[in-house]
Amino acid sequence: MAQNFDPFEGKSSQYQLDLSRYFITPKEELNTLNVLLDSVKKFENNTAWDLPVLAERLDQYEHFSVELTRHILYERLLYYDNKNDTAARKRMNYDNNVASELRATVNLALTQKELSTLTEAEINQFHLDRFRYLIATIQNNTSHMLPVAGTKIINELAGSVLDRLDDRYDALMDDINKNLIFDSIGKKFNPGIRIAAIRHNKNAYIRETGAKAFLDAYAQHEEVFAATLIDIANEENALARLYNYPDAPARMYDKRLQVSEDSVKGLLNELNQHAGVLKTYQQVQAEQVKRVTGLLQIHSWDMDLPLNYTPLPQTFASARKSIIQALQPLGKDYVNHFADLLDPTQGKLDITGGKSRVTDYTGLGYPGVPITLYMKSFSGETGSIRVLIHEGGHSIHRLLMSENHIVPTNSSGPNFLFESFAILNEFLLLDELTNSSRSSDSKAFYTKAFIDDLDDQLFTCAEEGTFEQGIYDGVSAGKIKNQKDIDSLYAGIMNKYDLFFKDEPERHAEWINKRLLYDDPIYNVNYLYASLVACKLYELLHKDPENFAIHYNALLRNGFNASADDLLQKFMGFRMDETQMVEGAVGLMRKKTTDLKLLYNQPK
Repeated sequence: MAQNFDPFEGKSSQYQLDLSRYFITPKEELNTLNVLLDSVKKFENNTAWDLPVLAERLDQYEHFSVELTRHILYERLLYYDNKNDTAARKRMNYDNNVASELRATVNLALTQKELSTLTEAEINQFHLDRFRYLIATIQNNTSHMLPVAGTKIINELAGSVLDRLDDRYDALMDDINKNLIFDSIGKKFNPGIRIAAIRHNKNAYIRETGAKAFLDAYAQHEEVFAATLIDIANEENALARLYNYPDAPARMYDKRLQVSEDSVKGLLNELNQHAGVLKTYQQVQAEQVKRVTGLLQIHSWDMDLPLNYTPLPQTFASARKSIIQALQPLGKDYVNHFADLLDPTQGKLDITGGKSRVTDYTGLGYPGVPITLYMKSFSGETGSIRVLIHEGGHSIHRLLMSENHIVPTNSSGPNFLFESFAILNEFLLLDELTNSSRSSDSKAFYTKAFIDDLDDQLFTCAEEGTFEQGIYDGVSAGKIKNQKDIDSLYAGIMNKYDLFFKDEPERHAEWINKRLLYDDPIYNVNYLYASLVACKLYELLHKDPENFAIHYNALLRNGFNASADDLLQKFMGFRMDETQMVEGAVGLMRKKTTDLKLLYNQPK
């Protein structure tokens, strides 16, 4: 029924994205792009960067950043709607490189001796206060900068190689997903598309054989997947060394998290000490599956089996109401912005699906540039609604910064802060669905969904972060050479976290389906840090619901003109104390697990 359900109630044509919010016509986009690229080139060739003109030059840089992003997002949405639109993808990549080279030009200019020792008096005299953080950030990263020409060459070479490796992965995955498998009664299942249906099937034999067939479909090509992952690690490590980092993790953690590689490793080790909390939850769920099904032995592929309650998919209109109600604790202003985003007449949604769409789910925007919420598709199921409120949160965050007229380049900061705000939205949605439920079974369903979300963001990301760190360390040291080495690394991690892994050898290559390893290397750990911040925000919201929204919205509107630690202290009153935050997040999972166990034990 869910597969045939239409969340748009036959009115999907009313949910069309309005690209004219970016450019009135495609011809206008091309014409303005040519003018923009010419202006950027003249800007880069102008070597005047002395103090009297610095504010003016930085204003120009910010203007170009806005307009380049407008074109990039327009081209990205064309490509996302049709992944066969190679022209749009090529233009998007080219414009991304132009933006990167523009940043390199400005970065290099601000490292000049005259500008690298700016005094407070000079900042005030030459009206540079609004650029204070931009200047300080660039000057603190001089050791990781390259000349503009070098940046251009690296972008072209590394980009083409990494794109080809990414394409290799996607092409092989697409090819596998075209093959069909058969269960014992001759029913056809597609391993890539129908795995959820297989895991939800009431027949234990179909669940087991289907899950194993799904895993085997990818494991048959394990050598190619392993070689691709190793090639990506080698390329990323080589790229990092060009920028004067010891390896790719060090570079990505610095860029995305503002933390050192040693700090990340310390956090991953700390989460490892709490793996028992995850196994406790797995045991609670396994016992409930046993009670409901009568199975004597539970496997991982039984854990998603619907028990006494399965929600029907919601129409988009119904999901919109649930989301608006869930977000009430974040204040009227935030809610009104979200309601506008989810109003199909505004042309900000691109979620109705299609045959050749890119598999992505993202909230797009930039100061001075329209926001858009893109999802490959929207099904109306609980998971899809969670994606909607998560990615919509990214869009609204970008809109709030834009409304506050921040310095555009201050709209980018540590990725984990972006993600923490979106994860908080998910928590609020699941609380709303739990609280509005009328039966213990439905409350148990949504409580489990909350724990699963927390598990994904906390422990799964710890597993994947540890695994990816191990890949890059192992490749650098020459210890990861083939799929056997990768399997061994993965098994050593999963046996610590997963109650079932040691008895399920079929799962040895399930790392293949972790798409971010290939599509966005070393991003997983961002969600771990994000989950810690989200749990702390969730705690503060419940401690002081009356004042939380005021401080929180101020944080969202502020942008990134300081470190994550300083911003959280200034607006929310806490610092990034990782030990305390881990204890808080683990404590929340313990509490929710206790709540779930009580719901399971309620008399029917």
